[in-house]
Amino acid sequence: MSIAKASLLLLLAVIGSSAEPSVEECQGLAKRLPSKDLHEIYGEWVLVWSVSDHDKGHGLLANLTSSHVKFQLLTDNKTIEYTEKNAFSNFCTAYFINLTVPSDDAEHHTLKCHSIRVEKDGVVQEYNDTGEVDLYESCSDCLLMTYKTSEYKFLLSYKKEGSHRDVEQHKATHDDHKKLAECLGFPHDKPYTYDGVSDFCHKKSAPEANPEQS
Repeated sequence: MSIAKASLLLLLAVIGSSAEPSVEECQGLAKRLPSKDLHEIYGEWVLVWSVSDHDKGHGLLANLTSSHVKFQLLTDNKTIEYTEKNAFSNFCTAYFINLTVPSDDAEHHTLKCHSIRVEKDGVVQEYNDTGEVDLYESCSDCLLMTYKTSEYKFLLSYKKEGSHRDVEQHKATHDDHKKLAECLGFPHDKPYTYDGVSDFCHKKSAPEANPEQS
């Protein structure tokens, strides 16, 4: 093979790998989680990759070291408790959010946040913004969602706590995450990626460092 032909093939490969996803690809990547499968989100999760569509979101992600969330259905069977704890270099923020379980038979739902309390290092902060959650289909130990405030949005990819430390496995999904970001209108040049070792606000990342939970 000539050098010129090899160079052309390499150029085409690079162009192809960076091309925008097709409509068919987006339909496959951006499948909303059916409301009947909402139970799949219950449990504890660790953020491993995220992007935002706004400078404020970029700023938050740039300084984030870890993010841990928990979804739990309350005893009324109508409310999902959504707790998010974000660790930054020198402080922690916690969000305590209530989501309403859909009561109609629609196939997909946007979950509305009807109660949001925010704490910074345990001190309650004034917070008057709104929140909406859209959930997407993903792997069995993954959680994929968008969170929308009144000003900006996040695309958030989580792994089930316990499988969150395999950084190489996370990297293998980055290309799909970037394609999904493009499908949903997110830039992906300033992503947050979890390093696999940073501790959470309320506990260590490594199971062996939490003997009281064994």
